[in-house]
Amino acid sequence: MKQFVVASFVGIALMGSSMSAKVIGRINGYPVTEKEANHFLKIVTKGKLKFHQLRPKDKQDVIKRIAVDSLLIGMARKEVPYTERNQVVVNYWLSKKIKDMTVSDMETRKAYDSNKKLFKDSDGKILPFDKVKDMIAISIKQKKYVAQLMEKARITMGKKVIKSPKKGTSSSKKGKRIVSSNGKTKIYVVKSGNTLSGIAHKYHITVAELRALNNMTKKDTLKIGQKLKVPAK
Repeated sequence: MKQFVVASFVGIALMGSSMSAKVIGRINGYPVTEKEANHFLKIVTKGKLKFHQLRPKDKQDVIKRIAVDSLLIGMARKEVPYTERNQVVVNYWLSKKIKDMTVSDMETRKAYDSNKKLFKDSDGKILPFDKVKDMIAISIKQKKYVAQLMEKARITMGKKVIKSPKKGTSSSKKGKRIVSSNGKTKIYVVKSGNTLSGIAHKYHITVAELRALNNMTKKDTLKIGQKLKVPAK
């Protein structure tokens, strides 16, 4: 069997639990699971091998190579409070969701002017706009995305519905709601790495609305250079 490439997968979500996975080894008492080994093998062998297919010597080699991640993950689970782990996962997930969203300079400046007292350096002096504008923009994007989620959220207490999705946030079979305040659209040219969800988030609409605007079905895929209609600001 070829020598394994050294790889580290500390990025495995700390929220995940390995309690129900088959334990194939331990490092300082922390479990090394078959699921983690198969994840490692899927990458280094391109899915050609799984842990149970290996010879005993190769199994030991895999366990040694992924043990460091099991140690770090185990220690992090033990020492980092559950609520803090939650926040790390949420922040990572949110950063991916808002990546393609846009915020105007006017919005960012308005937020800064309304909250200047919050942006101070260690000496208590108010930081200039240019120093904090990126941080403010991220905060605005997060709030917008969360607001979109809450518009579509359904909250219950027992059998009682205490919040229903707002009318007009979901698409009907007969038609779609207007996707911009003035009803105008412009052309967006698809680039490498673009996804329907990313483009939809960027222009603050749903994927269903983006498809409807461009007469696309769920089977249609994006192509580099393709021209899409999107809401004009």
